[in-house]
Amino acid sequence: MQDFEYDDSQLQRLFSEMDAKQRLRTMRGSFRREANNVRKVAINNLRSDLNSNRDLEKGIRAIVFKQKAGFRVTVGTKRANKQGKGERGFHLNRQGLKKPVLIWAEDGTNDRFTKNATKWGKCQRSSHWTGRMRRYAFMETTQDQVEGQVTEDLHKEIVNNVVKQAKKYGCK
Repeated sequence: MQDFEYDDSQLQRLFSEMDAKQRLRTMRGSFRREANNVRKVAINNLRSDLNSNRDLEKGIRAIVFKQKAGFRVTVGTKRANKQGKGERGFHLNRQGLKKPVLIWAEDGTNDRFTKNATKWGKCQRSSHWTGRMRRYAFMETTQDQVEGQVTEDLHKEIVNNVVKQAKKYGCK
């Protein structure tokens, strides 16, 4: 067995010589890259569980925190702007309506029923079962898959980003 020693004193000194803005930029770049790796794993899990398309995959979002160090990969939707662009995470159903399916697919839904004694024409009809969506839990699967390796990959990304920033600003 071979011993391996790593001296990061120069890296620590370089990191301490950076001003706060450069340090924050370095950290956020590392978090963004790792968040996108986790997002890719989540998209692959979504593809294996559901009949996915590009619109649904845009609903899996990687968010890097601004004030503190960290990131979050989450499922959500985003409405379109005034020009009709920027919509994310909606599924177009058979009736032509856009529905936030990813939110329901992650946790599933309860059993759904119609209202009691709905009127249709002159007849009254009692309430009946209209279905439910089963729980796919693709984000939970993603968390179980990447939980052990995120910290290790993040350390590597931070080291790479510090070296990259150092080269950018003239250190060798």
